[in-house]
Amino acid sequence: MKFLKRHEANYALLLPVFLLFLLSIWVQHQASVMDGNDPSRIVLRQILFCILSAIALFVTSLIPTNLLLRFSGLLYLLSLGLMTSLHWFYDQTMFEQTHTKRWIRFGSFTIQPSEFMKVAFMLFMVYLTLVYEKRKAERTIKSDLIYVTKILLYSLPTFLLMFMQRDFGTSLVFIVMLGALFIISGVHWKILTVVIGLIAALGAILLLLVFTEWGNRVLFRLHFSQYQLDRVRAWADPFAYQDSIAFQQVRSMWAIGSGGLLGAPATHTTVYVPVRESDMIFTVIGETYGFLGSTLVIFLYFYLIYQIIFAALKTNNKASVYIAITYVFGLVFQILENIGAAIGLLPLTGIPLPFLSQGGTSLIAISIAMGIIFGLDKFPAKAKNRSYTLKESRSLT
Repeated sequence: MKFLKRHEANYALLLPVFLLFLLSIWVQHQASVMDGNDPSRIVLRQILFCILSAIALFVTSLIPTNLLLRFSGLLYLLSLGLMTSLHWFYDQTMFEQTHTKRWIRFGSFTIQPSEFMKVAFMLFMVYLTLVYEKRKAERTIKSDLIYVTKILLYSLPTFLLMFMQRDFGTSLVFIVMLGALFIISGVHWKILTVVIGLIAALGAILLLLVFTEWGNRVLFRLHFSQYQLDRVRAWADPFAYQDSIAFQQVRSMWAIGSGGLLGAPATHTTVYVPVRESDMIFTVIGETYGFLGSTLVIFLYFYLIYQIIFAALKTNNKASVYIAITYVFGLVFQILENIGAAIGLLPLTGIPLPFLSQGGTSLIAISIAMGIIFGLDKFPAKAKNRSYTLKESRSLT
């Protein structure tokens, strides 16, 4: 009975996940129809991904969180190895289309290792934070500075690989997750102020480099691609470049605008949007169901986020809260960035819309993370009041 009680389903959290699975199937069907393609193969493929994701979610939820944290260093190393292998074993077809090495092909399927890295990265950084807090009964600015430096050094291989793969969007997700972890773990405000100031200064410098000729030359020497610079220019003044570099973003705004309040009428001619099924999947919702449908989808996301945070707080366990908050901030950033880019508020970065964008790797990785969230309340009752539930592992510190 104790086993069943500890493994009973959290239906309030399961509901938005289930609805997003169903919605992903529908939007991929609708995107295929709007592009004039046969939706049957796409739908079957998406159903398969949803089934695999549901299995991954269930299996992961059965693994004790303290066990995942204890072996998070190994998971992080494995993820780094998988990402490093892209230097040699990348998908040639995707490389020709995007000029980036981000995918590995297995038959008719491709895998994007950076999606799994998000989960491993989150677990390992939380683990290091918990180890630090256990060993430092009294925290000072100096000890917090050492902790932040250590975290950044452990993060460095991930950011170097992201840089080599020219995946600026995913790098931002990792930065947001780290920022959330620093804040929730109570890093001294003076350190946070300096870090935020440095990030803001770096962002300002990058914008200056993007909009100046000499700056472009500097960025090209740093291996930035032309399309990355074009995305920023397109965001700054999209309609000035609507027939060239801002074509995708302008068409996205037209498609969403054509949906009006309740969606475009049946006689409406569909607005063509490049890569509608992936980066621009939100246009399918906006054009088909208008402002009301788009608002309901955003509400569904934030209901999911609320349930994740509530599930973590209910455990009364610091490790659970750190995991949930770190992941939630990354999830929120992806949602806001994708939707913001679709409506022209933010530049395009290629970040997928969680659950809904085409891509089995993203869906499975999110489901693994959700499985971890579902498993947060599996701690034994005697461990719930402890701030740190792991055995100390000196091999990782």
